[in-house]
Amino acid sequence: MLLMLRIIARPLPARRSTRKPAAGAPRHPLASILAPLLTLAMLAAAPAHANRKTDVITLYNGDRITGEIKGLNGGRLSFGTNAMGAVDIEWKEIASIDSNYNYEVRLADGQRFFGSVKPAGQPGGVRIRDVFGERSVNWQELVELRPIEDSVADRIDLFVSANYAFTKASGVAQTELRVNASYEDENAQNAFTSRVTISDTDETSSASSRIRLSRQVWTDRQAVYRALFGGYETNDELGLDYRITFGGGLGRYFLDTNNSTLNAGLGLQALSERSADGRMQESVEAVLFGQFARWRFDTPELDLTLDSQVYPSLTESGRVRADTNMTLRWELVSDFFWNISAWGSYDNSAVDEAAGEFDWGLTTGVGWSF
Repeated sequence: MLLMLRIIARPLPARRSTRKPAAGAPRHPLASILAPLLTLAMLAAAPAHANRKTDVITLYNGDRITGEIKGLNGGRLSFGTNAMGAVDIEWKEIASIDSNYNYEVRLADGQRFFGSVKPAGQPGGVRIRDVFGERSVNWQELVELRPIEDSVADRIDLFVSANYAFTKASGVAQTELRVNASYEDENAQNAFTSRVTISDTDETSSASSRIRLSRQVWTDRQAVYRALFGGYETNDELGLDYRITFGGGLGRYFLDTNNSTLNAGLGLQALSERSADGRMQESVEAVLFGQFARWRFDTPELDLTLDSQVYPSLTESGRVRADTNMTLRWELVSDFFWNISAWGSYDNSAVDEAAGEFDWGLTTGVGWSF
């Protein structure tokens, strides 16, 4: 059984807590993730402030709706109104939009613009007004429309899930906790992902955890970005006490539409790790990374994300590491999902030679989206 809680922390005027745990406090595999969870929960509990609903949408049948544009993605425009609450409108049904607020506009060819959106000269288009002037874009070119929020808290998206699986025949129980958060502004996209997995049997208990930070900085070239990334992980099955990495590289979007994205890149990173028996290792690795995402907002909703990283070592002859993560959500009924979450970790030259080379986890169940 999987229990999933999804919170969109927008708009939230609260600040994050910066208090650190006391020195010398005992650490648990869940310690690295409980503090972010509590902080983000407090953010979600903070009162939301009201926004002015002055955006105007005109449909092809002549209807005009006044409210607040929440965003466009996957061929649907999310729109907030006083009378009807939040509604989703098919992009193909909209003749024009008019707003005085600023948005990030992303096109199918990878171009990004930041400015207000106004009606074009004819239905089926939008006029983007920014500091460099105006540009008309037709509906087929526009992939995403995202409001540019004023405060840091308003720009945070948060996803929290807790998974549980138990196999009676083997007596193995697996508990998994995941937190995904992202923050995007005019220049970059920042992401925080974390996973803690605990496996219990009648005789033993093992744990693995992984925290990854990444930043995509947009360049002047279309669809190309600079990548910065770092991570921290532990894994009892692989005999890994800890591993710390930090590096950077270049990436490119090869596919970027209103229902799917594909990007990949190449970089370098430094690595420092310690095995369970206390041995230390420092090295430099190449990084080959890629991610594919596909989604569908039509009922039943579908959301699939697959990302992989391969790390050939440049200082340790023959050593290769790899990580893969996959999540799939399929809507059974409104806001009720069946989920699969899987991950794998490989190291052909583990720091603890007595441990295995490969570890993996798989959980499945049902979840709710709020």
